[in-house]
Amino acid sequence: MVERTTIQTVSSDNSVSTYNVNATQSTTLTPPFPLRPFPPTNPGASQPQTPNHAPNSPSSTPLTALSSLPTILPRSKSLTQTLTNIPLFLASDLDLSRLNRIHTHLWMAGRPMRARPLHRYKMLDMTVLPTQQMDLHLLRYSTKLLLKPLPEYLLDHGFWTQYICPERELHESAAGFLLSYVWLVTSPLDLKFALEDGLVPAWVDWGWWRVFVGDVLEGVDGEGFVGVNKRWTFGDLRLGRINSVYRIRYFGTHFVKGYLYGYNRYVVFFQRNFSWILIVFVFFSLVLSAMQVGLSFPEDSSSSLQNSYPFIRASFVFVVFSMVSVVVVLAFVTIIFIGIFVFNMVAAISHAKTEQRKRKELAREKEEKNRDV
Repeated sequence: MVERTTIQTVSSDNSVSTYNVNATQSTTLTPPFPLRPFPPTNPGASQPQTPNHAPNSPSSTPLTALSSLPTILPRSKSLTQTLTNIPLFLASDLDLSRLNRIHTHLWMAGRPMRARPLHRYKMLDMTVLPTQQMDLHLLRYSTKLLLKPLPEYLLDHGFWTQYICPERELHESAAGFLLSYVWLVTSPLDLKFALEDGLVPAWVDWGWWRVFVGDVLEGVDGEGFVGVNKRWTFGDLRLGRINSVYRIRYFGTHFVKGYLYGYNRYVVFFQRNFSWILIVFVFFSLVLSAMQVGLSFPEDSSSSLQNSYPFIRASFVFVVFSMVSVVVVLAFVTIIFIGIFVFNMVAAISHAKTEQRKRKELAREKEEKNRDV
C-alpha cells in the first residue's frame, strides 16, 4: 500500500509550504541536498546592496518554488497555466532528449570534461545569452554562450521530493543541471558574474552557495555520473557542430533548420555559411594573376614560360577549373536559396492554415457549449 507523507518547508517570511508525497516513491530517489528553509531566512544578509539589487526590488525579492514558475507553459501551443500542470512543465523544462538522441556523436562537438568556470568564459570574451531550454544550456557559438538560469524550484527540497524524485528521468536531468552550476560558479568572482547576468537568484550569497555546493557534491556523483543524465558527461558543446550532426543524421527533417535555426534573414545565413567561398576565390585570383605574369614574358626571353608546354597546359586546366567552379558555386547557392525560401513559405502557409483550423474548431466548441447552457 502506498502511504502519503507530508513535508513542510518554512520560508523566510515564516510561511509554510506543504508538499504531499508518496512514501514509497521518496525512498527510491531523494533530493541531492538536505532539507533546509526555502527561501532562506535573511537572504543576502552578507551581501552589500547594489543599485541593481536594491532591497525589496522585484529582482531581489525571494520567490518560493511555486511562485517562481512561469505563468503559462513556455513550449506549449495552448495557453495552459503552469500551476495546473506542473508535471508537464517539468517534462518540458528538463527535457534533454534531443541531445541524448545524438549522444554517440557529441564527441564531435565537445570534450567529455566539465565546463569552465564562468570567469574563464569572460576571459575568452564570451557573451552570456540566457535561455529557458535545458537542451540549449552550455552550448556555444562564435563568442556567445547559451546558459539556462538556475530556477528557484531546483533549490527547494520539498519541490524535489514531490515533483522531481518520483520520475527518474527528471531527477537525472535536474541533478546534472545542478552539477553544471557547480562547474560554472567556483569562486566569489564567478558568483558575481552569475548575479550580474541573472543566472542565479538574486538572494544567493557566497556563504550560502559554498554550503549548497558541498551538499550537491555529496548527493550527486560528479565523477562517475551515476544517476546523472548522460548529456552531463560533456561540458560546453559547439552549437555549429551539433547543427551539422542533425542536418546529416536527420537529413530528411532537419537539413534546413538543423538543431537550432538561428537565422532571421537570408543575408545572415549566407554570410555565416558561404563567406569562406570568397577566401577560396581570392586564392584563385592570386594564382591566375601569377600565371598571367608568367606568360607575359617575351618568347625569346630565357625566363619565358610561353615555350613551356607543361606550364601552358596547367594554366589552361586551372583557368577552366576556375570558371567551372564559379558557375557551380553560383548554381549551388541559388538552389540553396530557392530551397530555403520555398521551405519557409510552405511551412508558413501550412502553419497558418493549421492555426486557423484549430481556432475555428475552438470557436465552434465554445458556441456549442453556450447553446447547451
